[in-house]
Amino acid sequence: MTKAYKYKQPLDDALYRKLNKDKSVNHFFQTKYVGKCMKLISDFYKYHESKTHKDWEYSYKCSVGFKQLSYVSQRIHLKNQWIPLEQVKQYVFYRVIGQTWNGYQQELSIIDELKEEFTNIDIIKTDFEKDHTYCIDAEVIKDDYIVLGIQIKPISYKMMNTAYQNRAKANHKEKNDNYARMFAPYVYVYYDDKGIVDKQETINKINTIMHLNI
Repeated sequence: MTKAYKYKQPLDDALYRKLNKDKSVNHFFQTKYVGKCMKLISDFYKYHESKTHKDWEYSYKCSVGFKQLSYVSQRIHLKNQWIPLEQVKQYVFYRVIGQTWNGYQQELSIIDELKEEFTNIDIIKTDFEKDHTYCIDAEVIKDDYIVLGIQIKPISYKMMNTAYQNRAKANHKEKNDNYARMFAPYVYVYYDDKGIVDKQETINKINTIMHLNI
């Protein structure tokens, strides 16, 4: 399995974290400024034959436009003129193009890792609509029947515990539970830099749920 290209964070870590925490900065990463990035990359994978990171950049350029990223950079720079404009542009490019790509590739990587363990079933990436509606990243299909939904999260997700984060997690769970009512049970698969965390335990959990649901 070829390792996918990964965009690197271009700024000093402290500066990057500072910008990420700034509400006036994050305002400009709303969909009205940068587009529905997850839908854009989902459609890119669905409709494009060549799927390199350069193809993704070109697809975004055609659908939203790099001029829009330049506009966002200029607006952020107005309130942060102590940061060189070129660095702000790199930051915006990474947040929009790089993080969208990296996140999607991470999900595909975890799906591929699961496929190596479950060779007698299909594990497919959900489309944007189902992911957005139910917070389910992949589905296990057996004999054309959905037997399990999979939500893929970094291990840090477990540790998130601020009031805002807990509200977001509760919202995710509500969507997951709606999925369980409509389609099938679901399971969370956590990952770190090395791949699936507690891999054998995760495999056992998936096997148990599938056995009960088939």
